[in-house]
Amino acid sequence: MNARQEEQQHLEQTVALIDQEKQLLDKQKQKNQSQFQENLQENAGQRVQSGSFEALAETMADTRQHEQDLLVRYQTMAAQEKRQKVLRLMKGNPYFARIDFKEDQGVETLYLGIASLRDTAEETLIIDWRAPIANLYYEGELGATTYEAYDTTVDIELLLKRQFKIRDAQILSMVDTSEAINDDFLLEILDEASSNHMKNIVATIQKAQNQIIRDTHSKLLVVEGIAGSGKTSALLQRVAYLLYRNRNWLDNDQVLLFSPNHIFSDYISTVLPSLGESGIPTETFKSFLAKLLPLYQIHTEDSHEEVFLSGQDDRVLRAKSSWLIVEALNRYCEKITPFGPLFRDLTLEGKPLIKKEQIRAWYQEANPGLPMYQRMQLLQTKLLKKLGGLEKDEMKKDWVKQAAEDLLQQAYTDNPDLEDSEQIERRMRRQFSKKVVRKKMRPIKRKITRFTFINYSKQYLHFLQTISEDLLEQYQLTTADWQDMLVELRKDFQRRDLSLEDGTLMFLLMKSMYPLHVQQKARFIFIDEMQDFSPAQVALLKQLYPKATYTFSGDLNQKVFGNESMVEALGAIFPEQPITHHQLTTSYRSTEEITHFANQFLTQENRVQLTARVGDRPAIYYALEKEAMLTHLVDELKATAEKAKYWRTAIIGKTVEDCEDLYQQLAPEQQEQIQLLTDEEDFMRKSLIIIPTYLAKGLEFDRVYGWNISPENYHTEQDKLILYTLCTRAMHELNLLTIGQKSPLLEKIPEELYQVKHV
Repeated sequence: MNARQEEQQHLEQTVALIDQEKQLLDKQKQKNQSQFQENLQENAGQRVQSGSFEALAETMADTRQHEQDLLVRYQTMAAQEKRQKVLRLMKGNPYFARIDFKEDQGVETLYLGIASLRDTAEETLIIDWRAPIANLYYEGELGATTYEAYDTTVDIELLLKRQFKIRDAQILSMVDTSEAINDDFLLEILDEASSNHMKNIVATIQKAQNQIIRDTHSKLLVVEGIAGSGKTSALLQRVAYLLYRNRNWLDNDQVLLFSPNHIFSDYISTVLPSLGESGIPTETFKSFLAKLLPLYQIHTEDSHEEVFLSGQDDRVLRAKSSWLIVEALNRYCEKITPFGPLFRDLTLEGKPLIKKEQIRAWYQEANPGLPMYQRMQLLQTKLLKKLGGLEKDEMKKDWVKQAAEDLLQQAYTDNPDLEDSEQIERRMRRQFSKKVVRKKMRPIKRKITRFTFINYSKQYLHFLQTISEDLLEQYQLTTADWQDMLVELRKDFQRRDLSLEDGTLMFLLMKSMYPLHVQQKARFIFIDEMQDFSPAQVALLKQLYPKATYTFSGDLNQKVFGNESMVEALGAIFPEQPITHHQLTTSYRSTEEITHFANQFLTQENRVQLTARVGDRPAIYYALEKEAMLTHLVDELKATAEKAKYWRTAIIGKTVEDCEDLYQQLAPEQQEQIQLLTDEEDFMRKSLIIIPTYLAKGLEFDRVYGWNISPENYHTEQDKLILYTLCTRAMHELNLLTIGQKSPLLEKIPEELYQVKHV
């Protein structure tokens, strides 16, 4: 029996063990569900025994025990469900590598997969790719070497590194290597077709990516990578690794992952489950901010696409999202601390119960050495105490006495057996008096507990009115520009509708004025496409989670929105933290030919290093009329339908308008086959889509058609970066469709880098 046959036999035995464990879990799950239902019914059938104190105490103890049993049962079921999901993923592809090593005179063999697996004798067969010893596969070289295991260095001799490509429990290929990842093996994996969701490629983690994934010392990690360099993969694998390494104390909901939009969130949604993790909160910053400001509708400006296309940013929004304005806000808050915020009267039935002048006087009585939010806490306590006194005064009024008497009479009417001694009546009258007064005062108490006696909107407007002319000049803004913005902002407040930038600053202001807590306690924060994150947004996260570990990832060549680069502001936002920088400069997405072609739109120093994967040269198609090009496109999609059966194809237009116009020209039966994707809240549902350039960023497709690469569409320096983004979406095939004349940006590309086709 040769090595290949031995490995196939071992694979089949492993799959049998997975089936065995899965069947056992299925039986346990059925048993647990049955017991869970019985416990629920028993708990629902509990009757409170109130005949004596002892009976009541016994009933409460029984109820608590039932609840505890239910909780344990539920946790067990949740753990079993998670393991079952992992086993289902492992069945067709249990592992991707094998390492043999000698330790303490004994030779051991371990296989690497997305999760661990033990045999019936409790011997480890498969180790989790995140385990310390698995690092031998990613970074170890054959011969004497070491690995780190929980702050201990272990000396071993690495004897074998073997890589597998397995599908449906069959070994398709295997190779022995001394490299981290054999190039031929990597290219074979990368040549596979894409899908509507991003692939898990733990088998192809490169050394540079591995250093990012397993960095446990840096509190602030910045990963800059060019298109297709695997930065998003490394980011997600880092999430899974840190969850595994810190599994004894880190819960999934203590990890927060930010993505640029819902299309991208959906695209990466299957990666973490395929790495053995699930239930990780994934947010856009807009959805995150909307939870922090539930009384406001948060909107993003319509100019995002316009900014991407023109490179001309909205200077007002750029100023509002900058680190300079955050610093101005911090100075403003320090300045108003002695005087206090802008208060509102606490009114009851249209009449002031506690006037704002009195509230300010009580605020100023607090220790002047305390920050504003602590003084506000003391003020809140004072107001609640004052409210208690006002409630006592109100209870003496005739209307309260009459209301209490009415409730007392109603109680005796509803319950004729109620004892009617004078002592009981007096106690009940007092209880009813408290009830009616507290009900009347409830709106006031709510305002005090929620700090809504502060006039936030007016305070925020006042802050913006204090912005210096020096700051405005930094962004080429005039005082008139700023005043126009304030007029529009007042309208936004009337509609309770704030822009993302205003909402961010507004929350920072509120956070400095009173103790504002959020429900989620994030310990690790990951931000993908960091080039679209503003300094103000990062400053907000720092305010909420000052002790969290941050990982930022992005490609500054694909900057879309017009905010300042938050990378440049990180040192100021986190002055106490050293920043660890990683750069990924090799593209694994596109073929060598596509990467060469896309490089022509970048400056020499920004150009991408190539993988050795080869394919066809990009094609530039020419047609004199739009109708002819459209007919050719439809015909080619039909002709290549069988070839592209498992491919994803994107037709990328420059603008939303271009995409909508193209889609409308298609026949109804063609529209059935193609999805028009122009809203970032939507999801990719078909393998053939029409999408604008600004939404395609971050995604990858097997085949890309760039629609209408003509002089009127592509001619500026900014258009070079747009074409770079468009071209680097393609993994295997790139076609640029030109109508009339081709863009002058294509004229400078050497002719040997592409093929010409006339329609």
